[in-house]
Amino acid sequence: MTDEDPMPKLRNRAYQLADTGRFPTWSDVAAELVKEGAHDVLVRRLGYDAFFNIMIKNRIAAAR
Repeated sequence: MTDEDPMPKLRNRAYQLADTGRFPTWSDVAAELVKEGAHDVLVRRLGYDAFFNIMIKNRIAAAR
C-alpha cells in the first residue's frame, strides 16, 4: 500500500482534459475521468473543491 495522495494527479488530468477544448462542462470532464478509470468518489471529491471549480471553469472557457 502506498501513501501517495491521488488527488494531485487526478486534478492535473482534469486540467489536461479541460485544456483540450473537447469538454464544455465539468460534468463532461468528470465523466471522462471515470471512463479512464478514476474512482467516482475521488472525482466527486475533486468537484467539491471551490478553488478547483473556479480553475476548471476558467480552463474550459479558455480552451473554447
